[in-house]
Amino acid sequence: MVLGAVLHHDGNPCDGGGLGGSDKATKIDRNKRRMFDLAIWEHLGAPEGQFGAAYKGSLINLGVFKTDEVHLKEEKRGDTSEHNEETETIDVRELSELGKRLASSFARSVRATEYVKASCNLRDAVDTSILSEFGSRAGLCEINGKHAFDREVLRDVFFAKHKEKYKEMATPGQHRRRMSLLLLLECVGQTNAAGISFDNSSFSDICYFGTFFSDGETPRIAAITVPSELADIYERWRVFYSQNYLAVALQSMLAACVRLLRDKPAGLSQNQLMQALNPPGLKARFEELFDRKIPADFFTMSARETLSTCGITINHNTTSALPIDAPFSERSLEESLVGGEANEASGIVLAAILLYQTVLRYQTRTLAAYKNWYAQQVFNPSADIALPEIAKYLIEEFGNDWLDCSNERLLHRVVWRFVIQQHQTMSYERGFGGSAPLFHVDGTTIIGTNSDFTDPRALNPRLGSALQILTDIGLIIYDDESGYRRMPDGDDWLASELKHENAP
Repeated sequence: MVLGAVLHHDGNPCDGGGLGGSDKATKIDRNKRRMFDLAIWEHLGAPEGQFGAAYKGSLINLGVFKTDEVHLKEEKRGDTSEHNEETETIDVRELSELGKRLASSFARSVRATEYVKASCNLRDAVDTSILSEFGSRAGLCEINGKHAFDREVLRDVFFAKHKEKYKEMATPGQHRRRMSLLLLLECVGQTNAAGISFDNSSFSDICYFGTFFSDGETPRIAAITVPSELADIYERWRVFYSQNYLAVALQSMLAACVRLLRDKPAGLSQNQLMQALNPPGLKARFEELFDRKIPADFFTMSARETLSTCGITINHNTTSALPIDAPFSERSLEESLVGGEANEASGIVLAAILLYQTVLRYQTRTLAAYKNWYAQQVFNPSADIALPEIAKYLIEEFGNDWLDCSNERLLHRVVWRFVIQQHQTMSYERGFGGSAPLFHVDGTTIIGTNSDFTDPRALNPRLGSALQILTDIGLIIYDDESGYRRMPDGDDWLASELKHENAP
């Protein structure tokens, strides 16, 4: 399949992502090879091939195997190896009814190829032309073709249809994936109609601010309304992007700390580090950026006074949240920090303002049901950084009036607990095969290493895969001029599935 797909595409992997092992296959000079000995062909880096923990875990959660095991935790990050230990203990030997349906539909898609008709799977040496023909039916790109009998089944799987027939489709994780894909279809359609390219930034704007924002030569802002059927999943994605802004704030603080530890072989004490975060050039840099002065020493100002400088007023339980295009909105602050300001003197100020705003907006507008759901995703409060833990920590440490505490007092605790100690915990957990630590902690002294950290951006590792799924099953398409847009099939599918959500 791997060789066939690459040969079919004249030496390239499938558009949008190749099958596992495609990299080695692309290096083959097909003009010098007429036959391939599959018995000695080695193209995968592990004995189990692509059937590693992450892929196995995804297939278990999709319900293609018959297993009595409960589903793996659905909320783990897609870019980590958190599934490994749990997944490897699950033995899979048989396909579920859903898995059998999917396998059967794939068999129908490839049965007319010479590779299948001539039972080439029983041979070691196979002709290049036979492999290429097989790749023309079996590759990822070919799911869109008219001979792809598995496309409809894949649509049913990813959109968790036929719950009454397949018990695997009835889990909460399956439902959330279904509704997330429907939300993406809706957002792709609306952004394309508004002339805005759909990507992680625009999806963040939609979910967090409820608006489109085009910051081209002529900035445009427009409110977005999602169908009521998607309101629940929309709120969950709003929580996700709230977490993203929190991550940018804390990772910007981390970048500032790493920068200050550079060229300090003896390290810095906790107090020395805090003093270094308030350098003499901080106020000048802030004024240069925003044409606005910080009225006093940043560390002596309270969080409330700092937010007031940005145009945010807080009275009792209400907060005058900033619009998306305000210079101190979460979006604008993230853009500045990711654009390099995290590594400048003003980085700590912008990170603090972003942290305060994100916590306040989360506390004031997130409904209790979603706060409870979010809190349930925190499996280890000492290791998992999440908004519920940050909000709880601020109140427990400083009381309900934490906004009236000085920036110095707040940041002294926050940086130590959620940046320094958190990094130490994560470095320990990843010590075998993980990322190299940026610093070590010896009592209250932080000693830097030779590693660097300058990019505080927070990504959505699942968005690209979700868009690729929608592309592969023929519901959206991407072109360089207009970006993503819905196909006619996508329009019909979205309308039908939203109607289904309203069915009794």
